[in-house]
Amino acid sequence: MGSADGGNVGQRDWKRRESLASALVQVALVAVLLGAAVAFVVHRGRVRQQAEERLKAAQTLAQRGNPADLQKALKELDALFALDANVYGAHMLAADLQAELWLEHHQPGAEAQARDHLARAEALESKDVERYGAKVVRAWVMLSEGKAAEADQTLKALRDRGASNPKLWLAQARTDQALGNLLGARQAFSHAAEEAWKDPRFTAAYGEELLEEGLFAQAHETLGRALTTNPDHLEAQLLSALSLLYMRDKPQDAERTLQQVQAQEPELTPALKARLLAARAELALTRSQPDEAMKHADEALALLPDEPFALFSRARALAVKKDPSARAAFEAAVARHKTAPLLYLEGARSLQQAGDGPGALALLDAYEAIFRDVQVPAGEGKTVSALERDDRYWLARGGVLEAAGQQDASLAAYDRAIAVKGPALARAEYAKGSLLLARKDYAKAREVLAALTPDTGVGPLPEAYAAMGEALFSQGDYETGCQHYYIWLSRDRGRSVPLAQLQARAADIGKQLTTAGQPNMAKAWKTETDNLLK
Repeated sequence: MGSADGGNVGQRDWKRRESLASALVQVALVAVLLGAAVAFVVHRGRVRQQAEERLKAAQTLAQRGNPADLQKALKELDALFALDANVYGAHMLAADLQAELWLEHHQPGAEAQARDHLARAEALESKDVERYGAKVVRAWVMLSEGKAAEADQTLKALRDRGASNPKLWLAQARTDQALGNLLGARQAFSHAAEEAWKDPRFTAAYGEELLEEGLFAQAHETLGRALTTNPDHLEAQLLSALSLLYMRDKPQDAERTLQQVQAQEPELTPALKARLLAARAELALTRSQPDEAMKHADEALALLPDEPFALFSRARALAVKKDPSARAAFEAAVARHKTAPLLYLEGARSLQQAGDGPGALALLDAYEAIFRDVQVPAGEGKTVSALERDDRYWLARGGVLEAAGQQDASLAAYDRAIAVKGPALARAEYAKGSLLLARKDYAKAREVLAALTPDTGVGPLPEAYAAMGEALFSQGDYETGCQHYYIWLSRDRGRSVPLAQLQARAADIGKQLTTAGQPNMAKAWKTETDNLLK
């Protein structure tokens, strides 16, 4: 019995010892595993935190918008990839920045990097249906490959899913521009610039589009907003200088800007160097130096054969020289940039002034062929041809036809411009009124010009008052005519027109009064204008 009891006690002791040892081992093992798990979690947390800090730093650097800033941002991303090679947002940002350096700045080596990061971002994106940033960059790449329709379909599919961010709108704007939907492009560029107001790249892209449309004042205002965000943004500086030169306004300020950009030469990419040379070509044209303009334009095109503003300046320099090859130069420019109105409308004006009327009309015919089939909203779910809403085109066409002596066709074109009731309305009415004056149809000329020449003197075009003065003189209303001529002189006095030029105008009007048998009025006119033009 005792022996049995002793055996039982020993057995119980053995089980107790086994159970305790096992428990201790298990506890130790659990402790090790738990410690490893905690260490892993802490490590992953540190990695994630460091990756987030690197990504945020890269985003902040990229917002300054210059190529050097983009390169600094990419270095932050490289450091991030050393921590974690599978961060979707980092590959997405790297793809976008490399695409910017490739497609906008033509930086060597950027294409391969952009495609690599884009492929990695797309692979990570495919695991999450809510992600779509890689598809936006892919649409941009499609666009660069001439697949505008495919890019448009990609972006439409994203918008249908409710996608919306500045990069999507910027890609949509560039796509609309390539498709000739310039109204849609302006709206999308504006949307992108408003949402990404901290990043001057978006606003500068909008300003560039406005310049390519020939909307110089609007472009200058838009580029001013980009420079408010970053006064050192090189692209915005160059485009702003170009806008001033195209407006023939403050060329000294434009030249100063070009000198500032030139001082940053180590940071200039091939695209920025080409644009700087294009701006120098335009500066030479403002100084009536077409040979110098040709030199700078050719240097720009050697760097970047597609640089639109260099192509434009080169063709205009040839037109100024009345070189027969000017027409071919404009045709080559529009072949590379088919939806840039600047090249057609201002090109036609340049060819007309050079005496190549047929070339000017041919350029406008090419414009019509490009934009005829583009549809724009007309209200109530309807659309019309973009040409029906293109008052600037009809105004330009009317001017070329008038210079060619086709007055009836010219009047019809001016009427189509007036019917649009758009931004060029005042110019179109003035052009029609002036043509009617040339035809000695004074009654109709007065009717058209009346809207432009209120007695308050605040009409939109000072020259319209001169046209109305001519019409009134021709019908014997010298007193009212003098009032309109006086407004014309005073408005131009305020615009700093050279005093000698204004005095010559006043003297010529005085002679007309004397010739017309109005000596007393001529004397009063001289007294009033002498006081004005002291």
